[in-house]
Amino acid sequence: MCHGDRSAGRAWVDTSVVHASVHARVGCASCHRSVTGVPHEIQLPRVRCESCHAAAGGALAKSAHGAANAKREIGCKDCHGTHGVRPAARLAPEGCRSCHEKVSGEYAQSVHGVALAHGDSDASTCTGCHGSIHLALPHDDPASPVSRARLAETCGHCHADRELMTRRKIAIPEAYQLFRKSVHGRSTRPDAATCNDCHESHRLRRASDPGSSIYRANIPATCGRCHGEVARKYAIGIHGTALARGVTAAPVCTDCHGEHLIRGPAEPGSPVAAAQVSETCSRCHEAQGIRETYGLPAGRLSTYRDSFHGLAARGGSPAVANCASCHGEHDILPSSDPRSAIHPSHLPETCGRCHPGAGARFAMGAVHVAMTTPDQPLLYWVRIAYLWLIVLVIGGMVLHNGLDFLSKVRRHWLEELGRLVPRRAVAARWIERMTVFERIQHAALAASFFVLVYTGFALKFPETWAFAWFARLEHGYRWRSVIHRGAAVVMVATSVLHLGYIVTARGRGMMAAMMPRARDLGEAVGNVLFLLGLRSHPPRFDRFGYIEKAEYWALVWGTFIMTATGLVLWFENQSLQWLSKQALDLATVVHYYEAWLAFLAIVIWHLYQNMLNPDVYPMNWTWITGRIPEERLRHEHPDEWARIVAAAEAAAAEAAADEGGAAGTGAAPDDDATPERGATPDERNP
Repeated sequence: MCHGDRSAGRAWVDTSVVHASVHARVGCASCHRSVTGVPHEIQLPRVRCESCHAAAGGALAKSAHGAANAKREIGCKDCHGTHGVRPAARLAPEGCRSCHEKVSGEYAQSVHGVALAHGDSDASTCTGCHGSIHLALPHDDPASPVSRARLAETCGHCHADRELMTRRKIAIPEAYQLFRKSVHGRSTRPDAATCNDCHESHRLRRASDPGSSIYRANIPATCGRCHGEVARKYAIGIHGTALARGVTAAPVCTDCHGEHLIRGPAEPGSPVAAAQVSETCSRCHEAQGIRETYGLPAGRLSTYRDSFHGLAARGGSPAVANCASCHGEHDILPSSDPRSAIHPSHLPETCGRCHPGAGARFAMGAVHVAMTTPDQPLLYWVRIAYLWLIVLVIGGMVLHNGLDFLSKVRRHWLEELGRLVPRRAVAARWIERMTVFERIQHAALAASFFVLVYTGFALKFPETWAFAWFARLEHGYRWRSVIHRGAAVVMVATSVLHLGYIVTARGRGMMAAMMPRARDLGEAVGNVLFLLGLRSHPPRFDRFGYIEKAEYWALVWGTFIMTATGLVLWFENQSLQWLSKQALDLATVVHYYEAWLAFLAIVIWHLYQNMLNPDVYPMNWTWITGRIPEERLRHEHPDEWARIVAAAEAAAAEAAADEGGAAGTGAAPDDDATPERGATPDERNP
């Protein structure tokens, strides 16, 4: 009767609003309990909502809106209204705007606010992050859902819900899970970055929005809020200056470090870990579109991967140089910039961090060397020469041994058919061909050679199945290096031992027999003609034929080359004081291809002659026993066999003459006293 009349002015109450409120069934006096009759006093006391809503009232007193925490006293009506009391579900964000106008404006422009305005019921509102209005706590309260310690968990209520992320087509559905695994998510520091440090609290916008803190061009500034010194270095580097000029393809923080799953450089799986940095840089520097657009040089990754640094990194070395070691991490500058770490004037200093004493001559060579192009003519033509040498030499060995194999298989087949008389075998006759000392030299050489081959190729091909287990076993690079160099010491020591051996009486005789002669060429031609069926008999080889001589002198040459280049690469710090980088690159090329040549020669030439050869299969055991059957010696080295027989007969005749003279008779020696043809001095007195 009184308050329904508009003429009542401030006392007028719109009954339609009351009937639409949550208190539609509540009488006026239920709230205005001081009114007991009409007329009543004009200034009514404050309505005490807690008389009905005791729990809400108690929670509000402790919340951010309570009298103890709020900047001004906030009552229930400030949020819920007076007569048109709204339910809590419809309060935010409109109800918050009256006090939080700036924040509400930022929220309205955010991805959450825009989604809510378009009717998205999944969009997060004020209470979704801050919790119930009555329970909302200050952000600096550790128990608050928006405190630094709990904010990620609060965001995870939605962003860890895979079903919700899929339904809303969120671009990064695993953002929360990835953040939890990151260096920021795992940090125990109270100031560690959390969601709102990058995305902002209320002004959260899409990455495609130029006003967003995570817009590509704004990311360095966003990260720079915490990493100020890094951001400063980035800004003066080639990437930062390119981004400032509008080159949107220039890498920013997230391109190298990741977005949510940011890991430290010490973590093995991190894109900025020592073993991964080069692959991370190559995503741009090896991308054809980026290279062509911005004129970047090609082949930087491949040349690094083929260098000693790259090979060691692929093998698991945690300390070897990578892109960042030379170019820098954030203040990356081109080599033409005098401030750059890779400017020619700074190269000795830059390389000297790992190689103390690197001289100025080192800077004279190119850093990224492509041996497959004529840009580096010396290395290019040395590589080409080695490739042709390998093809011709190894190809010739394959052809030679193939003909030898077919010839011997044919002979064995004809013997089986009875068309050829089998070679006679005298099982009891053995002749010493290698002394114990010679066998020790051979064993040490063979063992060190194969260890060198395996550990050397393990450096070059660490990802292949034959060597990957070795890299995993040692968990890095050091043991491979130690084993390789240890085997090199054994081989060099064996070579020095051999030099001492060849000055002995037997050694001098062996060297005399091993020296190349004109007859070797004739024997080689004659043997090939025999293998081709153009001659009826093979040449008569002496102690060493062209096969053994070629192998021995190739071994001498290869050992010298591998030792010289290996020492240059082993003691690189000392080498860098006197040699240019090109000299080290040349040593690397020669060392690598000489290793291939030696390995293939041993496998195809030596192992065939002493294992796969049908006449000795499965193995020529002389290198272990030191002995050779007389019949094989007669067949393989007829001139040596004849000389041994002649020496044995002469010795037997001399012994018989001595015995006759001692007896004082002129009788001729008995036939039994004459050694059988081919018997050795040891066989005369079994």
